Amino acid sequence: MLSKINQDYKIILKNFSYLSLMKVFNIGFKLFLVAYLVRVLGQKNYGLVTWLDSVIQYFLMIINFGFNIYAAKYIVDNKGDNDKINEIVSSIYIIKIILFLFSLITIIGISFFNDFYAYKEALILLAFCGIGEVLFPIWYFQGKENLKPATFIVFLSRLLLILGVLLFVKVNDNIIEYIVILVFSSLVMGFAGVGYIHKYYDLKFIFVPFRRLKRYIKEAFPFFLGRFLSLIFNFGTIFLIGKYCDYEDVSGFDVCLKIIMVSVIPFEVLQQAVFPSLSRTRDKNLLKKLVIGSFVLGLIAGFVIFLLSDVFLLLFGGETMLEYIETLNALTILAPFVALTFILGTCSLVAFGFYKEYNISLIATSVIYIIILIVLYYFDLINFWNLIYLRIFGDILMALVRLYYSIKRKILV
Repeated sequence: MLSKINQDYKIILKNFSYLSLMKVFNIGFKLFLVAYLVRVLGQKNYGLVTWLDSVIQYFLMIINFGFNIYAAKYIVDNKGDNDKINEIVSSIYIIKIILFLFSLITIIGISFFNDFYAYKEALILLAFCGIGEVLFPIWYFQGKENLKPATFIVFLSRLLLILGVLLFVKVNDNIIEYIVILVFSSLVMGFAGVGYIHKYYDLKFIFVPFRRLKRYIKEAFPFFLGRFLSLIFNFGTIFLIGKYCDYEDVSGFDVCLKIIMVSVIPFEVLQQAVFPSLSRTRDKNLLKKLVIGSFVLGLIAGFVIFLLSDVFLLLFGGETMLEYIETLNALTILAPFVALTFILGTCSLVAFGFYKEYNISLIATSVIYIIILIVLYYFDLINFWNLIYLRIFGDILMALVRLYYSIKRKILV
């Protein structure tokens, strides 16, 4: 038994190490790009690109369809059954390809709306990032508990992105050049990922009957719906700031939020690394340690950002970003609650089989968020600060709902 426990911890440590590297590469490169693009494209044009990307993120979530959360469990549960694994992988790819084609047609359609028509070329180009979302099988690597190749692939694609931007994005009207390079790096990541699992895991892509595809869609749909609605907190806020305020405010909010998200990277990585093991062991003692540790460390991270907010804004956005010190200070309260949300979601509710409660936490919080947003719109109260406060409220509420269900279902007691 002790040997098995030690082996589980070794697997967790290995997964955590590679996921940490992956996130460091991913987020580190993004922060470098933010600091570079804000200065080169200018605050307004960077805000425009971020605003358009906020629209694309909804379609990327449709393409993913919740599989990045749920599909890893399919792989864990069927490790010794190659035929079943082939069916799972083939089903997910077939569904994702269909959803990508649907999303692409939809994006082309909305590009003719008044809000987007002037930027339709950039919007449609961004949509092709969806191919990378279709192809890159992070869920497969996670389910196999082998994240080393995924880490290398992410590093390679992000390095290509950085080099491309430095070489070809030189002036403030190089928006299209940046988007083309972004799409190219996404394609490299996607094709490299699917090529690797096909070669080294001897996968066979097979035809899957519609009735089985329907079953996978049905099982993944609650995760998709919850995740899709939860995007309102992240990219919905960016979109609304761009629509009701201006693109400079989009840049300010995006830079501040990225600084906060850097502080919670360890917790996002931890929940991904621990999830497969917790799904097998249902170790409540380990989960309790994760919950307490994530909240305490999140508090510390938020406090450090609060103390050094001017330093972070100067580093990642330049002097023009200093006007958003109050915004960053307000957002620091998110650090402990977002950290808690990561652990209480996947590692608690999903790992212990409470899928319904996990989805309720996403859907209920999103519905409340939307209702408040409608009230603000009706009374003409949508402005930058009200959107910031609403974002903070939404994240805290989600953490509390997940904590409530984790206690109610006796996961933490």
